[in-house]
Amino acid sequence: MVAVVYEAVGHRVTRGFLGCPTCDSRFPIEEGAVHLLRQEFRESPGASASSPIPATEEAAMLVGAVLDLARGSGHVLLGPELVAIADAVAGLADRWEVVSLSAGLPAHAAGSTNVSRIVVPDGESPPILPGRCGAVALAGDPPLDRVQQFASALGPLGRLAIVAPGPGAVAAMQEAGLEVIASDDRVAVASRRS
Repeated sequence: MVAVVYEAVGHRVTRGFLGCPTCDSRFPIEEGAVHLLRQEFRESPGASASSPIPATEEAAMLVGAVLDLARGSGHVLLGPELVAIADAVAGLADRWEVVSLSAGLPAHAAGSTNVSRIVVPDGESPPILPGRCGAVALAGDPPLDRVQQFASALGPLGRLAIVAPGPGAVAAMQEAGLEVIASDDRVAVASRRS
């Protein structure tokens, strides 16, 4: 991919596009968010960034605490259901780059300089590179394939948290090869074995 920059704040592109010289696709960057949606999704009136997790400081603090973001640095990957707390998590983890995935157009531009927003349509695989993240968070009762995909993003000793875990969340974490280290009705946390 090649980035064409129209506007930037520091090293972060706020307006421009990513282009693929091989297939000639273009993906706009608007208000700091990369839109990996096909044209028909971008024009859909039903496309929105909704989240079952309330955008509260408490939810962000829970995610920051269980992922141990007070120490170290690296990349934190937040699933689409946590898009509403991305800026709050970034505020707690200033040495981390927070990558927030969403299924629709973001409701607002990134308020934090360490948040990258990527829009990926529902049902399509997000651009996740294996072993690149120190921490990952999802919510609810994600299907096994989604947990496996997000678990693959973890580096050695990386943590995956599922906020407001559904009944199958812990089993999916174990099936993905993670060691569950804590679980209650608010959050389930697992770690990649070394």
